[in-house]
Amino acid sequence: MKGELLSSMEAAAYGAKLAGVEKVPDYPAPFSADITKSLSKIHKCDIYEAESVSTAFASALGAAAAGKRAFLPVSSPLSTETFTAPFMCLPFVVVNVSRSLHGVRSDHAAVMALRDAGYLMFFPENNQEIYDSIILAYKVCEDSKVMLPAIINIDGIHNFSEPVLTATDQSAKGFLSGLPKRLDVKKPMNLDVYQENYDELKLQQTKAMEFALEVLAKTNEKWKQKFHREFTPTESFMIEDAETVIVTMGYHSSTAKAAAKTMRSAGKKVGVLRIRVFRPWPKNEVDNALAKAKKILVFDQAISTGIGGILTAHIKRGSSLISLGKYPSEKNFVEAVEKIEKSDKDLKLWL
Repeated sequence: MKGELLSSMEAAAYGAKLAGVEKVPDYPAPFSADITKSLSKIHKCDIYEAESVSTAFASALGAAAAGKRAFLPVSSPLSTETFTAPFMCLPFVVVNVSRSLHGVRSDHAAVMALRDAGYLMFFPENNQEIYDSIILAYKVCEDSKVMLPAIINIDGIHNFSEPVLTATDQSAKGFLSGLPKRLDVKKPMNLDVYQENYDELKLQQTKAMEFALEVLAKTNEKWKQKFHREFTPTESFMIEDAETVIVTMGYHSSTAKAAAKTMRSAGKKVGVLRIRVFRPWPKNEVDNALAKAKKILVFDQAISTGIGGILTAHIKRGSSLISLGKYPSEKNFVEAVEKIEKSDKDLKLWL
């Protein structure tokens, strides 16, 4: 694969450039500040410092309301404005460099807190997908049937570099259309989330998510024709005859694929189902991919206290597997992984 050698942070910056972002509120935080720094070197846009995550999200909302394409790099996406944004039907794209809430170690805890907030959520596997996800996210979230913000999660590997196929601004021209201005002094409107029709707004979000899957499918066809790459909500890897399927998402999916290959060479029928788009949840694709599996192993990077792994809960309750008489593996990998991490030996774990 030929292309430019880019880190994950640089890939995000190049993706924002391709999308032609105009307003970039920047709250300097570990890792995400590298995205803004890279973007400032390659793209002329309005980058300005925000004093907090809350201020950055509020500024992105204002920019989107004024008809500007807003881009927001963060290292923890949580604030009051973060949760109110989807109610305002103002599309913009957030890139979150995932890390734990109390340190730099990567997990999905912070971003998973938004799973019910109304964001489109993308979990790319590599730097190429980070780049692709940004312009695709704008295409979907700016559609008149969707009009929701999107968040793209990076698994905290900020200095990992690999070749990325970048497109010219000319080749991407026409893929995105201009945003309509929402603010009009002659026609005042209320974008406040604290309204009496709160239930109606939640219903609108639900319908928008349903439309998002349709828009994503159409967008994927256009993307495939233009750049010869696919971007489907899930990716199936060696699962046609798999008896055991590993379900994962994000950067660790590459490790899961390597493990599947190793197990195949040992005579075990193992495959991988990667969740590329977490919201909207691709229920039908997940059900079809796992229909023939005898055993399902789900690897989580975030825990919902009181219920367990978040991705595991989706496979159990967010699909038709229970009605088919199938259940994911209930084995807890935490203790086994801790033993491996404490060991000085190069150990392999298969459960």
